[in-house]
Formats: sequence, C-alpha cells, structure tokens
Amino acid sequence: MVEQHPVSALPWYSRADYPTLLRLFCDPDKLPATYDAWLERADQVEKQLQRVGLAVARIRICPVPFAAWCKERNISPDQAGRLTFANESARNLAARC
Repeated sequence: MVEQHPVSALPWYSRADYPTLLRLFCDPDKLPATYDAWLERADQVEKQLQRVGLAVARIRICPVPFAAWCKERNISPDQAGRLTFANESARNLAARC
C-alpha cells in the first residue's frame, strides 16, 4: 500500500493575472500590492509547509473561472473563497490519480 502524504493547497497566481485578481477579490488588502512581493511571500509559505513534511499543490487561480466558481456557489471572492477553491481543486486532482 502506498503511503498518503498530507497535501496543502496553495492558491497561486500568474504575474499577468495578479492586477485583475486584486480588483476581483473583495479583500485585496490581505495580499501584497505587487506580484513580486506576493511571490516572495508565497515562496516562503511553500517552503515552510514543505519543511514540516507537507506536499504543496500550487493551485492556479485565474480571474474568469474563479469568478464563475464563486458566483455558482454564492461564495465571496475573498481569502476564505480562495482557500476553499484551492482545496477543492487539490481534492479533485487527487481523485484523478
């Protein structure tokens, strides 16, 4: 039997989408104003998770699909919504393996 390792879903953004996402999110103040600052912080979080033995799944959040996903579920495009989306996406990926 293959051992299952915990996976932590990490919302991930592209440089091109970042400004659009900040306008879409209802809590842009919870994220750095620039992509470079966000990327530095995200890399630190990813390394911290890996140090404690978690596998990290970078879950890309794109503006249009994320906005549609939020609308379908009546979920705010905020930090909780981003984490819910990332975790749901990671579970769906794991189920395909």
